[in-house]
Amino acid sequence: METETLEKVFFQLGKKEQFWQAQSRVLLAVSGGVDSMVLLHLMEKVQAQGVTIGIAHINHQLRPESQIEEDFLRKYCAEKKLAFYCRRWESLPASGMEEAARKFRYQFFKEVLQEHHYDTLMTAHHSDDQLETMLMKMIREGNLQSAGGIKAKQSFAGGRLVRPLLTFPKEDLLIYAKEQGITYFEDATNTLLDVQRNRLRQQVVPLLKAENPQLLSHFNQLSQQLQWTVQWQQETLKAWFNQNAISWASGWRLPVVAFMEIPKGQRYFAVQHCLLVLRNQYQIPFNEEQLQLVLRCLESDRPQWSVDLAAGWLIQGEYQELLITKKQGRVKETSNSTLRLGEGVFLSATEWVALLAADGSGILPTELAKIPEKVKLWSEFSQALPVEFPTEVMFRKRNPGDRIQLTNSLRKKISRIFIDKKIPNEMREHAWLMTDTNGQVLGVLPVVLSYLSIAKETDKIHYRLLYKYNTKNND
Repeated sequence: METETLEKVFFQLGKKEQFWQAQSRVLLAVSGGVDSMVLLHLMEKVQAQGVTIGIAHINHQLRPESQIEEDFLRKYCAEKKLAFYCRRWESLPASGMEEAARKFRYQFFKEVLQEHHYDTLMTAHHSDDQLETMLMKMIREGNLQSAGGIKAKQSFAGGRLVRPLLTFPKEDLLIYAKEQGITYFEDATNTLLDVQRNRLRQQVVPLLKAENPQLLSHFNQLSQQLQWTVQWQQETLKAWFNQNAISWASGWRLPVVAFMEIPKGQRYFAVQHCLLVLRNQYQIPFNEEQLQLVLRCLESDRPQWSVDLAAGWLIQGEYQELLITKKQGRVKETSNSTLRLGEGVFLSATEWVALLAADGSGILPTELAKIPEKVKLWSEFSQALPVEFPTEVMFRKRNPGDRIQLTNSLRKKISRIFIDKKIPNEMREHAWLMTDTNGQVLGVLPVVLSYLSIAKETDKIHYRLLYKYNTKNND
C-alpha cells in the first residue's frame, strides 16, 4: 500500500469508527518497534484535528537495547513537546514472562490514563497480530468466546482501548516506515522459538500466507463475524438469564425446565453463560470438563446431583431447580435451644421461631410486637397448636434414625419423609427438629409436623407456631 493510500485509509477509518474526535486525549502505547512508531507518526498528523496525544512506554529491561529505546523515545517526545510516561519493570517473574509483562503494561496504562485524564488508550496491533492471536486462541482454548481475537474497540479503565491499525498488514507498516524514514527498533527476542507466538509467526503463518494472499483479509472478516456472533449470543443469553435466574444466598437458582425446553446446542451456551456470570462476578474459573458434566447431569434422570467448581462453589441439581451456590457449613445451633410458650428466638442469622398466643383470627395483636422487624418480610411457616401442646420445646439438628409420629398409628423415618417430599439436600441440612423435653420429635421445620403439633378443628386456639426464614441470606 502506498504512503498516501495508507494515510488516507487510516484517517477515513478513524473518522468512521470514531477512534478519535476533536478534544480527545489519546494515550499511545509505544514500544519503539515499527508498529507503534508508525502509529505515533500517524497520530502526530491527527493532532491538527484538536487531538492531544501522550506517549506511554515500558522498559522491560530484558535486553541491552531496552535503555537505548527508552532514551530515544524520551528525547523524541521532548523535541516534539509530547507528554512522555515511562516505567521500568523491576520484578521479573521466574516463569510466565509474557503474561506477566502484559499485565504489568496494562496496569501502567490504566494508571496513566486515569491520573492524567486521557479518555483513550491506543495500541498498534495490526492484522498479523490478529491472525497470530486467533491461531493461539484456537490452539490453547477452542472456545467461541475468545476465538474472535482482538477487538478494535472496547472499554478500558473508565475510557476506551482502541486499535486503529488492526486491519493493516505488518508488511504495509514496514513499507510506510521505510518511505517516511521513521526510526524504529527491532526486538531480537521476537525471533526466539521458545515463545509460541514467535513459532507461529516464523514457522506457520508464512506457509498459510503462501496458500492464499488473502489470508489476513479472511481472518479479519472471520474475526468480525465471530465477535458479532458472540455479542448477539451474550445479549440473548443475558435476557434469558435475567428472566429465569433468581438471586439466592450468595448465588442463583434457575428452573431446570428453562434448560431442558431449549435445543441441546443452545443448552450448552446457557450453562456456559451461567458459569461466565459466576466467573465475572466472583472470579470463579471453570473448564470445559465441568461444563460438560453439568450438561450430562441435567440430561440424566438423577433427582439430585452436584458439580464442584473452584473456591468452594458448586452447581447443584435439586429436583426441578439448578442452584449455583457456595458450599455452606452446617447452620450453627442457637445456644438457647429451649423455647417456651410466649417466646421467640433466632435459631440462626436467617431463621427465627416463636410460640405466640393466638385465637381463631390469628396471633394476638399484643404478641405481634414480639416479632423482630427484620424478620417480618421473611418466608413463613405457621401452624395452630393443640391445647395439650408442651409449654416448652427444644430445637436441634437431625440425627440418623430420627422418626416422627405422623398419625396415631403411623411413625416414619425423617430421612424417608425428605425423599418422599423431594426435599433438596440443602434444605435437609438446614432443617430443624422440634422436640419435647423428653426428645419426642414434634416437627421438622419447615417440612412436616407431628399430629401432636396440629390443633384439631374443635380445639380453641391458644398458641401458634411461627417459623420465619430468609432463603436469600440477607438482612
